Amino acid sequence: MENKRVEVFIPRGADREDPNLFVGINGVNYLLPRGKKSMVPAAVAAEIARGDLAAEHFYASVDGLRQNV
Repeated sequence: MENKRVEVFIPRGADREDPNLFVGINGVNYLLPRGKKSMVPAAVAAEIARGDLAAEHFYASVDGLRQNV
């Protein structure tokens, strides 16, 4: 398996939010600083993107439920 690295940027969070993003894949953990660019394996970048997409779907569902109230 190729260990290609790609650059990711994790936006800053809220003031009380953890200053790092934790990502774990296949027993390997990554702690990525928010507000900075990091070079990570492509699988880690894909997992971050998958998490972002899941959050978008979640908030879209919540907004849809609010409209039905």
